[in-house]
Amino acid sequence: MKDISSYLARLNINENIKADNYSLFRFHHAHFYSVPFENFSMNENAASGSFSKIIADNIIFNKRGGICFEFAALLAPFFSYTGFVYRTRLARVLIPLLTPATHQLFIISVAGEEWIFDVGFGARGPRAPLRMVDGYVHEHAFLSSKVSRHPAYGWVVSVRENSRLNADWEDIYAFHDTETFPPDISMAYFYTLHSPESLLNIHKVASLPTENGRISIRDTVFTEVNGLSSCSADITDNEELSQLLSGKFGISIHPQQRQ
Repeated sequence: MKDISSYLARLNINENIKADNYSLFRFHHAHFYSVPFENFSMNENAASGSFSKIIADNIIFNKRGGICFEFAALLAPFFSYTGFVYRTRLARVLIPLLTPATHQLFIISVAGEEWIFDVGFGARGPRAPLRMVDGYVHEHAFLSSKVSRHPAYGWVVSVRENSRLNADWEDIYAFHDTETFPPDISMAYFYTLHSPESLLNIHKVASLPTENGRISIRDTVFTEVNGLSSCSADITDNEELSQLLSGKFGISIHPQQRQ
């Protein structure tokens, strides 16, 4: 498939992808560190009559980013084409407050093991696939991740930013491993786009992880975290915002588009 090969080229993956653990981790790392999480075209994308094509064009060919629902439009056909057995789930975000089940992720089955695959939470999301086993921990020098079970919330994903002094685990989202149907996804996406309580409807954001930190934009503030150091700066106008998006995130948006 042309789009699949172009997608892999966008991620700088040259080797063949197989339905095994090595490819799953390789693909997660490549997407997570290459494609920004951003919502600057979220509403325009949703208004398109050919959603999947618009997403493919934007992310693959125009080197834009996206949100979890937009990434899923690429991930699902990629998993099917490459032979990964997957299922879709919706999670409740737990930070900064409890939300409805509006975060889309995947569970991938490989050789009898099940992995939480999530590249759509932003730079504070898991930095690798997570084994769906109570107590599983993925250690990372900057941001570690953990999976646990909760009697009410189901499966809980937590992160720990190791560069912070006395860092502790922070629960970021939770989900139940129950069947998710297309209308469930549509309702969650509609809430994200239109609810006055949806953070992605309220704020313009962009984020991208680095090996030892993360960079992010939230409305008019740019933040860069590198190991133990962190700095933030106000963004004064649309010209500066456009330059930051281009220089730091590889996203090309003309300043007039941000009026």
